Amino acid sequence: MEQRSVDRRRGRRVSVEAPVIIRRGDTKHVVAEENTKNLSLGGAYFETNASNLYQVNDVVLASVAVPESQTQHFPFSRVAGRGRIVRIVESDGTDGDKRIGIAVEFGPGITALTAVPARG
Repeated sequence: MEQRSVDRRRGRRVSVEAPVIIRRGDTKHVVAEENTKNLSLGGAYFETNASNLYQVNDVVLASVAVPESQTQHFPFSRVAGRGRIVRIVESDGTDGDKRIGIAVEFGPGITALTAVPARG
């Protein structure tokens, strides 16, 4: 019998490739700069080759800069705030290398900025 996992996402995720900067929750030191695979106001998912940098329940500070070309899919230009790593998944990358998928759940204090066009 096949068992399915339960989707516990708080928000609808969209496929958005955007740069994300990850810092440890207790420091300003940048741990990694990666690209998201999907994003919502509830969390983000990205892949990395650095399997030793993350553990489930690690608290991180994430800052995602959504490219203007992607704002048609995701209505915010930047999402930033404290989050917690909730899932780590190993998979094969397109180039045959092992990739580590990292799911970050954002906390309630997440900030989302919308780019407003200049009036003129």
